[in-house]
This record gives sequence, C-alpha cells and structure tokens, in this order.
Amino acid sequence: MKPLILANLLTAFLMSVSPARCLAAQSDAKVEMGAFYIVMLIKNPDVKDENSPEMAQMFQAHVKHIISLLETGKALLAGPLVDNNRIAGLVITPAASAEEARALEDADPVVKSGRFKVEVLKWWAAKGIMKSPTPPVTIASMTRYYFGLIRRGPKWTAERTPETEKLQAGHMANINAMAKAGKLVIAGPFENAGEYAGVFIFKVETLEEAKALSDQDPAVKAGRLIVDVHPWMIARGSLP
Repeated sequence: MKPLILANLLTAFLMSVSPARCLAAQSDAKVEMGAFYIVMLIKNPDVKDENSPEMAQMFQAHVKHIISLLETGKALLAGPLVDNNRIAGLVITPAASAEEARALEDADPVVKSGRFKVEVLKWWAAKGIMKSPTPPVTIASMTRYYFGLIRRGPKWTAERTPETEKLQAGHMANINAMAKAGKLVIAGPFENAGEYAGVFIFKVETLEEAKALSDQDPAVKAGRLIVDVHPWMIARGSLP
C-alpha cells in the first residue's frame, strides 16, 4: 500500500473520525475503501485444555473449516495467533454484514463445542490488498506476519487540541515511514468498536521489531493508543 494511502486512512485512529469521513479523505488518493469484518476466536476460560483423540479430531475439523473459507473466498485472511493469548485466531472476511461474518464461524466445530467464542468487529481498509490464497491451502503454505491490535490508551480523548493535532502529525509521519519501508502492509480503523481503535499488520522478521515499530509511534508514547502485537500465521500470498 502506498504511504500516502495508509497515512490518510489512519487519521481515524487519533481523531475519532467516522468511517464516512475517513472514506472521503481517501478520494484524492484514488483508493477504494471497503468494509470488512474481523472475526476473533476467543478462548473460553471456562473450558480446560485437554489432550485427547477427540480434541485432535475437533481441531482437524476446525482446520478443514478454515481452509474451506479461504478456498471459497468467504475469508481473505485466516490463521492462528501463535503466542498463546486470549485470542486464538482471526478470520478476515468480505461478508456483507456482521451477522453473516458471525455465521461463518458459528459453524466452526471449535465454536460449536463452546471451546472458542466469537467476537466480530467491522473494519475499514483498502480493497485489493488482501487476496484469497490459491488452492490448495495447506499448513505448510503458511507464513508469519504480525498483527497489531490497536486500542485506546489511558490518555485517549476525542477532544481536538493543538497537542492532539501535533501528536497526529507525528503519528502520520510514523505511518508513512513504516509503509515506505515496506514494513506496514495494511492498516485501518474499526467502526463503533469501543476500546478497539484499529489494526496494523506488519511484515517484519521478528516480534521485537514489530513491537518497536508500534512503540515508536508518538500516539503510543503519549498514552493515547496501545498496540498489542501478536505473531499471526496466514497463507502465503494473501498479503504483500
């Protein structure tokens, strides 16, 4: 994605711009924005991990379900977060509604069993960056990216002041630099998602590098934003 496109898009993170205004800001950059849904698979804390033939069979069925979503184009990106946090995995879908997105994962065996819960967030991003992988999709074809979940920090406010304007300018400069370096491949804001502000997806060598890129953002340094970075395995060729 071009640095200017990314920079314009992420204005919403700091200034609480509505998706409509964010889209309007893209018109000069000649990029078509679209609404996607990020489906988070949340571990159920009331269900204990177990090592059994039945559990192995369930997870094999889960993998088969995810591969089917990818190969049919119902999901553009999907895969596990491999750092053992409360979010087990992510599915990004071009579904027409939150209900449709939720239904895709409600059919997942690990969700049906109650082992995982589903949380759906509406996400705005540039079209044409995410691409369904070419079948067949296999575990061996997966590669590592880093998913940055951006949240409102303790000093976040919707108020616009000279200080927030200055932070925004630094924030945008950092985004431009990350995009120009080819380290930030796609990003965008959530719509009406409470504490969740948006997403960075990095293509870098290590988790430490992805965290350092996030931490150098002036908005993060100022406490307005927090970025939780997770290693994410997705099908090769799905992102630049």
